[in-house]
Amino acid sequence: MKYIKANWVEEGESYFFEIDDHGIAYRQMIMKDCGTLQVSIAPDFILSDQQVTVMEGDQEMTPKEFETLWQRAIEPYRAEWIRTKPQYSLGDRVRGTLAMFYPQGVIIRLNNQAYAVTDDRELREQTPWHYLYPGYCIEGIVAGFDETNFWLVLESCVLTGEKVQESILG
Repeated sequence: MKYIKANWVEEGESYFFEIDDHGIAYRQMIMKDCGTLQVSIAPDFILSDQQVTVMEGDQEMTPKEFETLWQRAIEPYRAEWIRTKPQYSLGDRVRGTLAMFYPQGVIIRLNNQAYAVTDDRELREQTPWHYLYPGYCIEGIVAGFDETNFWLVLESCVLTGEKVQESILG
């Protein structure tokens, strides 16, 4: 992975990316001039959907520098994760709504505080394409916890074909 800091002078923002060799962003932060940080996890879900190109003036960061800033950025959400995580046990069957696709997999909204991720390749192989859109119900089994992104990790996921009303999605 590479870690990049890009400054957008006109916008008064600094962008921080964790990218792979193809420029795909896996984690992202945006720092405003006032010092506030937005992150690529809930509740902000800001993650570039385009290939990140390193431009002249961008700075490479060390993994440690990026991780230190990441921990600072996600700190406001840690208490909620600590409350949410014990509500789920390994092996629990859970139900949520397909929220979005990320490089890490399919992001699933379980409720207002809890999100999960599952392997999208496995899901695509067994699901009709017309269900692979945000808003469809998905069920899976808790297989682990992603402490970096504050997500449950699900396996054996199945899209039910049921679409949730937009008002429920928030």
